[in-house]
Amino acid sequence: MTKSQELIQTCSNSDSVALLWQQGVRGSLSHDFFKRIKKWSLFYIQVDPPVHGEQIEVDWEKLLHRYFEDPDVLFVEVLYEQWIVMQPDRGSDQRDRMVERSELISKARGFLEIVRSEVGGEARIIVGETVDSPETLFEEMDRMKRAEKMSYKIDPDQAIVTTWNTFLYELIHSLQIHQLDQVCAVIPTTPLWSDAEMMKTIQCFLDEDLNVSETARKLYIHRNTLLYRLEKIREEIGYDLRVFDDAMMVKLMQFILRRKADVAR
Repeated sequence: MTKSQELIQTCSNSDSVALLWQQGVRGSLSHDFFKRIKKWSLFYIQVDPPVHGEQIEVDWEKLLHRYFEDPDVLFVEVLYEQWIVMQPDRGSDQRDRMVERSELISKARGFLEIVRSEVGGEARIIVGETVDSPETLFEEMDRMKRAEKMSYKIDPDQAIVTTWNTFLYELIHSLQIHQLDQVCAVIPTTPLWSDAEMMKTIQCFLDEDLNVSETARKLYIHRNTLLYRLEKIREEIGYDLRVFDDAMMVKLMQFILRRKADVAR
């Protein structure tokens, strides 16, 4: 195959992937797309430059290419500063699915850390299962798109979302208005829910698996400051985030309140 033919093939595959993401159109992939590389890992990446401080020009595509080093990786810009990344999965076919998923999440976290540390920006990443055929590619991308939309409305502060862990989003998204009203009636009414600093504290504490030291480090605050905030949250809503069951209840409350606000718009 000539270089020109390879370029045409890549463009065709890119167009098919872009059309699926943008319009839900299931196009056709080149015949040998899954013959040359049998399995692909899927990531949807949306990047945001720094909001505060000096505005800098970021060559996002260069950053993506540097991080996903594989020469066969396929980058498809589906919207401005939003990409579908298809990386060849060269791992053993015999590895456990949990190991496979853990590797995918680690890859996403690695890129997120680079964006935060080198650029000072943020990224939102949807991680899909590995795919090995056009059919599984299209189906998984459908799930990724749905996960992106639901998580953005229900859990917008979550930087990394996986398609195999969205059942909670699905459940809350399925609630009817009268059901949301019934649930919201028992959620404590407090200004806390609109306090950006406290919401960021809750999100970070949950992301760090209820680890006080790591959360304080990530928020750049003293450990005692974090403990004060956690105590204030407990006093305001009656749930102690340091207790797993209470933390899950608070997370559910956040999801439900956001879904209610989304439905009300």
